[in-house]
Amino acid sequence: MQPKTIGVGMLGYAFMGKAHTNAYKKLPYIYYPPPAIPVLQGICGRNPKAVREAAERFGYRYGTTDWKRLIDDPQIELFDNNGPNNVHQDPCIAALEAGKHTLVEKPLAMDVSQARKMAAVAKEAAKQGIQSMVAFSNRFCPAVLLARRLIQEGKIGPIYHFRAAFLQDWLVDPNFPRAWRLQKEIAGSGVLGDLNAHSIDMARFLTGLEITEVCGVTQTFVAERPLPLEASGLSGKAGEKKGAVSVDDASLGMLRFNNGALGSIEASRFATGRKSLWQIEVYGRRGAVQFELTQNNLLQYFSLDDPLELQGFRTIPVTEADVHDFIKHWWPPGHMLGWEHHHCHAIFHLVNCIANKLTIAPWGATFEDGLKVQLVLDALQRSEKERGWVKVEQ
Repeated sequence: MQPKTIGVGMLGYAFMGKAHTNAYKKLPYIYYPPPAIPVLQGICGRNPKAVREAAERFGYRYGTTDWKRLIDDPQIELFDNNGPNNVHQDPCIAALEAGKHTLVEKPLAMDVSQARKMAAVAKEAAKQGIQSMVAFSNRFCPAVLLARRLIQEGKIGPIYHFRAAFLQDWLVDPNFPRAWRLQKEIAGSGVLGDLNAHSIDMARFLTGLEITEVCGVTQTFVAERPLPLEASGLSGKAGEKKGAVSVDDASLGMLRFNNGALGSIEASRFATGRKSLWQIEVYGRRGAVQFELTQNNLLQYFSLDDPLELQGFRTIPVTEADVHDFIKHWWPPGHMLGWEHHHCHAIFHLVNCIANKLTIAPWGATFEDGLKVQLVLDALQRSEKERGWVKVEQ
């Protein structure tokens, strides 16, 4: 029997558009037999020349500068929104109301008001069998899923601490152009929403706990930057004119969870020497787990149930197909996966849920999960303004 197909429309052709397209193209032969074969129908972006080149390069049937064309295209069943944060709300709502399954990059929205609207529309669409997911793709790293399993099985006991640090250095040079991520009207916030959103989602995903109260601070180190010569600003090419940076360069947060546990999150684009270090630690009464994105095939695990003479953090290579999720689709044990594979797993999960009418949760992040992350981000922003602890709206 021939597998069904699913037409894909992509908003965004840069960094994440490339990562998601890679996942769609690999799905038919890596996850064999595929639940459905993605058909790359249309791709949308702001620059007519660049989007035409992206369509040709990636294999989409056409390129367009009007995202509404993707919504109106009857051949598109899955709308994938990788656009800047200020174009998450309207296209996603239009897609869901048009009966198209929808995937959106994180954070879900610019603010809580938008996130509430999007979650409400997604809830209504779900009644008609329309799936939606937020692309917190690092949930689908096999080592992360092992950490979650150990925590759920009680291997580390009741949780006391969650810690996360997401550190990059791509803005250390004050002459790096003012990319769209540095403009509040487009991004909503800086590393708070871009990087700490990952850590907030991971705190909820791993522990199963909710964050009830926060205290946060943010800092902008470089107030002005050269204006870029092209839209994204990520090429590093800039002119002589400068523009204001209106978002945070670094963000720190302290968290309280609903079981009394404490947490801390840190994010920076000024951590010199750190290209993309994301370290996560969870400590419980009987043990602990630690994960680091740049060593994403490995999980550190400590257990007080081990004999005293053998106690210590052990390094677990998460590459055994028979016992670790998603590994069977790839290579023999010890042949490592990379960052791209998290996105491959996430896209497969979404397509599989669509094709077989399965639920996105608990592995995939729903729009409701995205809203809960947005509520914590909002609380951290209020905390910065009020200079103290604030409650997270539930």
